[in-house]
Amino acid sequence: MTFTYDVQKRKANRISYRILGSIFMLISALQVVTLFKALSRHPMLTMIFAVMLFSYGLYLFAMSFRRQAYNITYKFSEDGMLVKHRYGETMYSFDDIEFITMVIPDDSLIYYILNIKAGRDIYTIPFTNKKEFCEKIYDFVNERIKHDEDDVIYLKNKNDEEKEL
Repeated sequence: MTFTYDVQKRKANRISYRILGSIFMLISALQVVTLFKALSRHPMLTMIFAVMLFSYGLYLFAMSFRRQAYNITYKFSEDGMLVKHRYGETMYSFDDIEFITMVIPDDSLIYYILNIKAGRDIYTIPFTNKKEFCEKIYDFVNERIKHDEDDVIYLKNKNDEEKEL
């Protein structure tokens, strides 16, 4: 059994983050220029503000190039999870996946979210109007990953409670 899911990202969002990050870095540079020309009344506060603003701008700019800022295709099969992204493909076996969680904000809402931690990477997969598909993928992956002993006890207790009801 194989599940394939595409997550489409907008190019305009990446461009917006890059422009906003560049603006923050430019404002920070202008603050440093005023600091060196001795036009600032509070040089230490100006420097702290400039460093924080530059750091945030650099963060926004750099994050616009991350893997999850581009279109991603997730393929779940018996071998594991294959992630096709702009920079290539990454294959994770079920032993590499540490945990999977399904976020259900409210039954009346139309979206669900899967969070998957595999190695150092954390993937957040949004599902809009696809509740059944999200639950199928969650069940498929959750059955195949390793669970800690505490998790197994919790799952057994949860099943026992459901049986009592």
